[in-house]
Amino acid sequence: MKSAWYIILGLVTLGIAQENDGLKYIQYDTDVITPSEYKTRRDSVMKMIGQDAAAVFYSSPERMRNGDVDFLYRQADNFYYLTGFTEANALLILSPKGIRVKVNDSTTITTNEVLFVQARNPQAEAWTGRRYGTEGAMKIIGIQSSLPNDKFKSIFQQTLFSGIKYLYAQSVTSDVTGQLRELLSPIVSYVDNAKRYNSKIELRDPNAIVHTMRIIKSKQEIEMLRKASEISAIAHNQAMISVEPGMYEYEVQALYEYAFQRQGSEFNGYPCINGTAENSVILHYNTNRKKINNGDIVLSDCAAEYRGYSSDVTRSYPANGKFTKEQKEIYQIVLNAQKAAIAKIKPGVMWNEVSAAADSVIVEGLFSLGIMKQKEGMGFKKFYNHGLGHPVGLNVHDVGQQMMVSGMLYTVEPGIYIPENSEGVDKKYFNIGIRIEDVILVTENGNENLSVSAVREISDIELLMKKKGIGNQPLK
Repeated sequence: MKSAWYIILGLVTLGIAQENDGLKYIQYDTDVITPSEYKTRRDSVMKMIGQDAAAVFYSSPERMRNGDVDFLYRQADNFYYLTGFTEANALLILSPKGIRVKVNDSTTITTNEVLFVQARNPQAEAWTGRRYGTEGAMKIIGIQSSLPNDKFKSIFQQTLFSGIKYLYAQSVTSDVTGQLRELLSPIVSYVDNAKRYNSKIELRDPNAIVHTMRIIKSKQEIEMLRKASEISAIAHNQAMISVEPGMYEYEVQALYEYAFQRQGSEFNGYPCINGTAENSVILHYNTNRKKINNGDIVLSDCAAEYRGYSSDVTRSYPANGKFTKEQKEIYQIVLNAQKAAIAKIKPGVMWNEVSAAADSVIVEGLFSLGIMKQKEGMGFKKFYNHGLGHPVGLNVHDVGQQMMVSGMLYTVEPGIYIPENSEGVDKKYFNIGIRIEDVILVTENGNENLSVSAVREISDIELLMKKKGIGNQPLK
């Protein structure tokens, strides 16, 4: 006799299940990372933890925005990296030595992985959308075994008594609330008791293992980041075409977000930064409410996320389509610094060497303009007060390392920011903030700029901005 959670897949409910095909409409996107790659990752984790261990991972919690409105759900990085599963209230147990799982009244199997998911529920799905269920998790995600998440407690306890010496379990942080907190209560209880009674099972953090795996991207991951970067580059070009004095910063933001979603991006990689004039010198400004005036510089740090992978691209351009002499001088220093840094990127090079190349150009440039009075020391950091870049991946600030290796992706984003009333600086440079940022893939023989199609030469920007774009049409 089949268990109830399996039989429900054969029911005709909400137009989901037809002729025993309850999974037909669950997943619309086909350009996703393949189930076989996720399985390879899970197998790698099990190989690293060894036969005497088990590992537990859990999904990101749902978070309330206000009232009865939740934030749009986004899966936890490591959980997504291992499963490709996008629903909430899910848990994963990996056990190299195997777990005995009762499938139904007559069948018990031994499995190395169990994904615990929300059961199919026609009433709930009518409100919040179709669920994978256990069958969908196995057929679409490619997980070896899947059970309803209310079975987690019993399987977790069974895993503890299977003779393991090490339990790799994520800490259950205070921001985990609601149903997920309740599902994770066996872990919380065990951790508390393990400390109290000096358990023979040693607790370890699994995140370090997964972070190490995530540093070098696979070919499929690179394609996701390439797509995210191409989407972002097109959006930057569209914004440059459309921006003009009299618009508001939020209108520029709207252009980016429209371009992202029109090309299939599910999320922004991060809140869109569109700072003009005095706001261009604020690194993570995202209020985006100021009216854009003639002569303002526009600093737009906006990028798309695609299938969980985030790009990170910045362009700086004149609101009226023509750089002033001072804006051009600062812009060219930043562009030269970026080019010098990118030229250094190849396997075997340390990140601090890449960063030093940009620093040197900025120091020389600011000194030549009289903005810096001496080259020695760290005085340039007054106008360039952040690092050169960071890794990108499932997180816009992803895991990485100092030594460049083929398959790593870093941003290169030098900048110069001159606030009003900067001491010792000619006021003609006040409120000029310039940052130029691209996503760079380390290749076997050097590097590749994945966002290069977003124009960045002064002449190319000014030529592009002579056009009229989608943002110049009035709403009626």
